Amino acid sequence: MANLGTQLLYALLGGSIPALIWLYFWLREDTHPEPKRLILKAFMGGVLAIPFALLLEALVYCGGARLFLTAAESRACGTAFPPFIAFASAFSPIAIVAFAAAEEYVKYKAAKIFVLKGKEFDEPVDAMIYLITAALGFAAFENFFFLISAFGKGVFEGLVVGNLRFLGATLLHALSSGIVGYAIALSFYANTRRKLYTAYGLVLATALHAVFNFTIMNEVNTSSSQDTALFMLLLTGILLIFAFDRAKKIKQLTL
Repeated sequence: MANLGTQLLYALLGGSIPALIWLYFWLREDTHPEPKRLILKAFMGGVLAIPFALLLEALVYCGGARLFLTAAESRACGTAFPPFIAFASAFSPIAIVAFAAAEEYVKYKAAKIFVLKGKEFDEPVDAMIYLITAALGFAAFENFFFLISAFGKGVFEGLVVGNLRFLGATLLHALSSGIVGYAIALSFYANTRRKLYTAYGLVLATALHAVFNFTIMNEVNTSSSQDTALFMLLLTGILLIFAFDRAKKIKQLTL
């Protein structure tokens, strides 16, 4: 695709549309819809979280390089850090977990800063809605980066990558942040436990994220491993739907 403007437009649409489709799906779980301006704030918060995730991942990559790579390789990390793809070295399992933790944390902080501190955060299930929305904003911008190069190789390549990310990474971000949101929802009426529950949620979200990435990025990646990763997302999605129903009843159960 020779036209850079067209390439960027396709990447923007290809990155945003899958995220918006999943956003529409999960917003239907909210029986008391949140104000559109807050949904937009949460979504944009997720978009703005990307640079902070990249910074944390760069620190992880360069720190790991100093520990596990040669001196020459570690000196190059500051200028050669490949966002989201630094999994080839000997410390890759650690990097995968650390990268996942960094992304889960910044998505949570984005939702907290932009919407969870407001007075409109008045129901347990709101935490799940806002965390998922922020995660999908994050995923949309992440997709954009991946699709720039994909559409540079042709429209077909871009569509293939976009479809894979719709069923994979985009859904993963929503589900993992949904787990954090559910943890916050469980502690909605118990402020003294909120930090602990949030930490539990972040650990579980990081575990899901890391296992998924390790499954699809390991050197022996086969169709079987891809099927396993997708089944894991499907199962988590079903459980999260039940979690939404549980979150809607938390206030009723505490009366």
